[in-house]
Amino acid sequence: MGGVLGLNAEAVDLDKLKMAGRIAARVRDYAKTIVKPGVKASEVCEVLERLIVELGGSPAFPCNFSLNDTAAHYTPGLGDDVVVPEGAVVKVDVGVHVDGFIADTATTIDLSGAHGKLLEASERALEVAVSKVKPYVSLYEIGRAVELEIRSLGFKPIRNLSGHNILRYMVHGGLSIPNHADRSLHHVRIPPGSIIALEPFATNGKGLVVDKQIVNIYSYTGRKPKIALTEQESKLLEIIVERYKTLPFTPRWLRDLYNPEELKQLIKSLHAKGVLHGYPVLVEAGGGIVAQFEHTLYVSDSEVIIITQ
Repeated sequence: MGGVLGLNAEAVDLDKLKMAGRIAARVRDYAKTIVKPGVKASEVCEVLERLIVELGGSPAFPCNFSLNDTAAHYTPGLGDDVVVPEGAVVKVDVGVHVDGFIADTATTIDLSGAHGKLLEASERALEVAVSKVKPYVSLYEIGRAVELEIRSLGFKPIRNLSGHNILRYMVHGGLSIPNHADRSLHHVRIPPGSIIALEPFATNGKGLVVDKQIVNIYSYTGRKPKIALTEQESKLLEIIVERYKTLPFTPRWLRDLYNPEELKQLIKSLHAKGVLHGYPVLVEAGGGIVAQFEHTLYVSDSEVIIITQ
């Protein structure tokens, strides 16, 4: 079949993947009990990241904590934090890996009670997307189902955010699973052996996200630097690769090594020299509220397993 995704993936250790999924589901559900008005994002994220480790996993990426019109990629930085306001809509997105086998899951918490329909649109879209998944299903079919479900409740999918395939030590395996009916993906299909994350984003805004030019999450690119690294930069990069490999990390995880200003400058320089990739915070282009729900699935010849159920 033409255009299949995931064929170059390594063999999956299903026991490790399932363990990552169990931990991720527990952490995601625990988040619902601690997100309250007045709490700091840093307090929630650090509790959840510690819980991942206590349960036997490792964070696959920094806890994402996105308020209201922020859709993705916000995690507290060095001296950069947010406090949950009254009535906020909070997205918590967590990733867990066990020996590089990754489970990615997210939930939305509506502290106002006023956005139930919006949350329902995202959650129902996820259920519909999961129901469509089978070996060799086209990505177009999944995206079309998501878009129809979200629009049927009067909202828009975010067209430039998508689900993704997952490889070992790679949260985004290189291919995107759309949240809208993208006809160009009609012949791109999911073969057995794939790990995929489905994450419909629904909004009452424009249905697009834009880059806020704030970066608190990075990952090692594996590329040679554009300009030679200093001794201190080389040392920090060695630590990053040893600790996180190609997985995303946040500078606050490295604050045991340097003072905040020094660490900020080193990270900024490694980013500028091309050895770190930055993930900018993404916000809804029209200021719309965003809801997100997400599961990771394993697609085999005979069944589809929701890893983060």
